[in-house]
Amino acid sequence: MQQSIVVFGDLNLDTSVSIEQFPLALGDTLFRFDGINDDIGGAATNVAVGLTALGHAVHFASVVGTDHLAELVVQIAQTKGLAAQYIRRDWQTTSRTVVLIDHEGNRQCINDPKQVHHYRYPETALSTIFAQSQWVYCATQHWCRYVAQAAHDAGKHVIVDVQALVNIDDYHRDFLQAASIVLLSSEQLAMHSHEFIHVLWREFDVELVVATHGKHGATLGVRSTKYIEYQPAFNLGSVVDKTGAGDAFCAGFIAGLASDLPPQQALNVGQYVAASKIGVKGSTNGFPNRNQVFQALNCNLA
Repeated sequence: MQQSIVVFGDLNLDTSVSIEQFPLALGDTLFRFDGINDDIGGAATNVAVGLTALGHAVHFASVVGTDHLAELVVQIAQTKGLAAQYIRRDWQTTSRTVVLIDHEGNRQCINDPKQVHHYRYPETALSTIFAQSQWVYCATQHWCRYVAQAAHDAGKHVIVDVQALVNIDDYHRDFLQAASIVLLSSEQLAMHSHEFIHVLWREFDVELVVATHGKHGATLGVRSTKYIEYQPAFNLGSVVDKTGAGDAFCAGFIAGLASDLPPQQALNVGQYVAASKIGVKGSTNGFPNRNQVFQALNCNLA
């Protein structure tokens, strides 16, 4: 069964700038013809667009400003298949990100999240949104903190991506407490990913944990069976832009689970989607469609 998914989180205007290499040399004006592009981005946006490309109905809840950029951002979101029903215009200004990308696809993001630390998505709207699906993805922005807990209390499958976590900290604890599925990057982990998976199982009621290792693949942990497995990454060609690679993996993994695939097969879906996406510039571009992914992996379509 191909289930719908609720996605809560950030919606930004992303300005991508191509550079030759890092570190960026100081000096006069650099000319990069066709090297500066505007698009939408943000972890939740990337996941929502990816899930839409993979054929799932997505109920996307976010917030933008009342400025002229909001019109552009919402319009682009709609062209990528996201409905604007739950995108609120409660801020003065829309959040923005500048992404520097070198010729190898490495990137540096500079994000201005605007009013994110002083905002609460109206709690009266949550029950209506939660009613759309059993699956709720929450970005780890501050305003999503109580959304994750509310979704947990409503009996939903709560998915959080804590990204480059070092260890359990006060900022992420609430998200981990609410989650049934946790995704993270092992890039900065203070311990081996296998050990950290066991730490999460001891301290929180988390069923599935995935630690991604960039180009080296990912590790899956399943609490009910104490199963931990490493899978290498797919190599589908040249790397153009790594921005949003983890979000693309997240979209693919969720799509697999919400299509009734076992976690091991969902992990494959996530890795394939991420490998496809990094071959195209832009964090919301380059997603394969559902048939491409499931046929390439010989998965049974639900």
